[in-house]
Amino acid sequence: MHLPQYPCITEAMLQNIVKRTGMDELGDTSSLLLHGIPADSGIGHFEYFVLFIALAISAMTLTWKAEDQARAASESFFNSALKHLQVLEEQSEIKSLQISLLLAHYAHMCPERVDNWTCISDAVRIVLNLGLHRECTENIDLEHRRLRAELFWVTYGMERSLCTNLRLPLSFPEEAITTKRELFVEEGFNSLFTNEDLLRKSASSHICLYRALETEVHRVLHLEDTLLESSGMSIEAWIIDINTRLGTWYEAAQVYTQYGMLEFKHVQYHHLRARIHRPTPRLMNRTNEDREQVLQAAIVLIDDYHGQESRRRLFYPWHGVHILFEVVVIALEACWTLYNCHVIHPLAEELLKSRIPQCLQMFRNIGERWNEAAACAQRLQPLLERITVWYYPGSDEIADKTSISEEIRNLLLSDGSLTWNQRVASHIQLPVEAFLFDDVELDNFQFLEWAPEWDIMPTDFELA
Repeated sequence: MHLPQYPCITEAMLQNIVKRTGMDELGDTSSLLLHGIPADSGIGHFEYFVLFIALAISAMTLTWKAEDQARAASESFFNSALKHLQVLEEQSEIKSLQISLLLAHYAHMCPERVDNWTCISDAVRIVLNLGLHRECTENIDLEHRRLRAELFWVTYGMERSLCTNLRLPLSFPEEAITTKRELFVEEGFNSLFTNEDLLRKSASSHICLYRALETEVHRVLHLEDTLLESSGMSIEAWIIDINTRLGTWYEAAQVYTQYGMLEFKHVQYHHLRARIHRPTPRLMNRTNEDREQVLQAAIVLIDDYHGQESRRRLFYPWHGVHILFEVVVIALEACWTLYNCHVIHPLAEELLKSRIPQCLQMFRNIGERWNEAAACAQRLQPLLERITVWYYPGSDEIADKTSISEEIRNLLLSDGSLTWNQRVASHIQLPVEAFLFDDVELDNFQFLEWAPEWDIMPTDFELA
């Protein structure tokens, strides 16, 4: 909540809520919903929602101690949070934004209960409506400026992660952003924070730097926009440059290890490295060296997530499943394409016989709570078996090469065109105002319309 990855609320705010809700005369949630919150308490249903969703999120980080108890406590806290949310009267858009971001955070941890697509979409709508993506020119105090900037960058990180993982068009262009990431380093602002606060904000800023790298890879290789053409850089030079910048980011991230921050930096680094070297709409024909990079990254990623699961610290299954599904697909593509490259066989066989089956079992384990994860294992198991028999021919019938290649291609490019100027039919109605930027003529701005197949919201999802 106030930690580096998703600092939606301040630690001081949370401590104040805890202090006020500790008053004996307030009673429990059922009593408060029945009789109302005393007017002199200084808090309302929003504060209670913040408290309970914070407890729900925090409880999920205790699965390593007692998994069943942690999950049961988290669900109970979440249900209490929803009860307060359902009776919450109209509040400011800033509070609405904090609600959406807190729910999105919980959705990353418990995707079976909340859909992050819905929450992040609403957060983006509020951010653009308030103009939080632009540097604030109003004469407001430093604390308010900090809040606006911090909430924007949390939204930015969540939205970019969603779009890159699902390979969707971006909700708003990078070029429209003028809000500073490191507002807290301005003169006179450091006095508002402790050294620990500054370290947290520095870590948060470093995560945003990663999201920017991730977004650039997505724009160049999947969205195929004109970023390289406008810079005059060749695709080959860009690949060298982006790998160098990613390595610099990873090296700088090591400093946070001693403070227990950025614990997923290894996943982030190796996942983006795999994305840079995988087949994409812009670069379908990759070299053997590219595919070897993919295989090496796949082993590291599967091992990392297996370690998280073994330690009962797989706190973000939404990200884990999406990352590993992509990794398995591109690893299978590399194994299949490099079948005749015997130098690669030991690496490919390690994945086919050990790592990928291990990963599919992780999907099944997560699928005991979240059905979509189990569906990933069901989708990939037959393809794994068909490719494996080519490496270990025996009594099994050898599958047709053409059908395997076609299936892999469909998995690699299951998205269709993601270009900004494609006009598609959409049944999702979003307010036009949510996509407007100041000083941009409506006729000259290209709007994104979501294709029906991009709607991933569960049909049985209900927030209220």
